[in-house]
Amino acid sequence: MARTIHYKIIDDPGNRVTDNEWEEILRLQHWYNSEFIWTAGRLALKMYAVFPNWEEFDGDEKELIERITKRQRDLRKSGYSENEIILQLESDGLVIAKKGGYMDNCLASGFTKVAGNEFNAYLVCEFLLKASTIAKNAEFSLYDEGRFIKSKRIKIQDGIIRVSAGEEQKGITDELVRERKIFSIVNSQKYDEFPKFRTLVAGYNDLDDSEKMEILKDWNWLGFGENFDINGDDLQGYDLNVKVIKFEIENM
Repeated sequence: MARTIHYKIIDDPGNRVTDNEWEEILRLQHWYNSEFIWTAGRLALKMYAVFPNWEEFDGDEKELIERITKRQRDLRKSGYSENEIILQLESDGLVIAKKGGYMDNCLASGFTKVAGNEFNAYLVCEFLLKASTIAKNAEFSLYDEGRFIKSKRIKIQDGIIRVSAGEEQKGITDELVRERKIFSIVNSQKYDEFPKFRTLVAGYNDLDDSEKMEILKDWNWLGFGENFDINGDDLQGYDLNVKVIKFEIENM
């Protein structure tokens, strides 16, 4: 599986997102997904994970998808919000909706496969930083399997970033916060021709053992390769740290 950035809003009394805020976040997410090139996955922050209700449908699968699509279109024309559409589709028996998105005990959640495309990682975090200034009463939790978020885990609320620090990492985290270097600096031009990520190796089963080992040892194809100039930064490029209102350390 490609290197992934995970994000969520925990289902907690302190976290609140209004319908108007959510609609604005969805418009922002759509803009990011449409405006930029994504080589492994796109932004997918969701309040509901939605699945066609195959169990209650006896007809052709294609017919159910067409019915869902038409109902969505009609509801949208009638002025329904995204969440209202989902709940109405569930009430109609057309879909099954899981509250909170992909993760349990969440108001919203999602993940984006970015593989080795650090500019895509930058875009994910920039989107969530902006989203936090829309839903000011919600705390976004992020986890990066790679190195764009140098502390791996952060929380964002209203443009402020909180970094968790265990005792074994406290000194390192203190320095990152003090120097405002939680995010890596990324040169977007390196990724202009970045190849589409692939999860399958064509003809893998037909390869001999030595050929398979050569592939498996090349971890870069999994998207964990490094493309930085020095110490997890490019010498020039986009610096998301400067867009953060404030950095704070949250002791575990």
